Amino acid sequence: MRPWIGAAPLALAVALTGCATLGGVKDRATTREPRQGPATAAFAVEREGASRRAALYDGLDHRADVSGTWLSHEVRLAASRQLAEWQGWSEAELSKAQAADLAAGEKGEQFVLAVYTADRKHNDLDGRPSVWHIELDDGTQRAAAASVEAMVADATVLQLFPYVGPFDQVYRVVVPWKGAPLQGRPFVLRVASALGAMELDFGPRGQRTRRPFSGP
Repeated sequence: MRPWIGAAPLALAVALTGCATLGGVKDRATTREPRQGPATAAFAVEREGASRRAALYDGLDHRADVSGTWLSHEVRLAASRQLAEWQGWSEAELSKAQAADLAAGEKGEQFVLAVYTADRKHNDLDGRPSVWHIELDDGTQRAAAASVEAMVADATVLQLFPYVGPFDQVYRVVVPWKGAPLQGRPFVLRVASALGAMELDFGPRGQRTRRPFSGP
């Protein structure tokens, strides 16, 4: 049984103001279930194609696992359309969010990671220093993460990334990438420490994410 890990201190957006979008449009309170329209299926396809998982064991001891999504251009735009559908954005709000998504993409390759560690003090990817080193590797070029920010696993995050479990800490990672474009090519996001290494393999043989176990 995994021990409890407290709620993440930051929201999904880079700002610390409770924004819950990938592009910067303020989340709106709602009391209804999210709308399930064309954007829902479209985003699910993009997310699943860009999501992988890995686990770390010491013999039979489960030390850690990570599930994550590469926030490619296509994933970010599909996420904006999904949020617009759920929250009833105007065309102007959607355009603003998508423009912010394009601007964010200029900072480097971005990932959302959901991380579990058996010892919660090791779940410190945003620490300075952290016990973990995060690196993007396409087999030719490698680049380390420039920023890691913890995110609040709120309703928006859980709907967008349904593999996030109740004991996971969620992070947003930015890697300044100067190599060839990653779209359509295999690459690895490596999360490594003295405890061992976990590799999210974004090639065709990489392990796909799955929803957390919710009991019988």
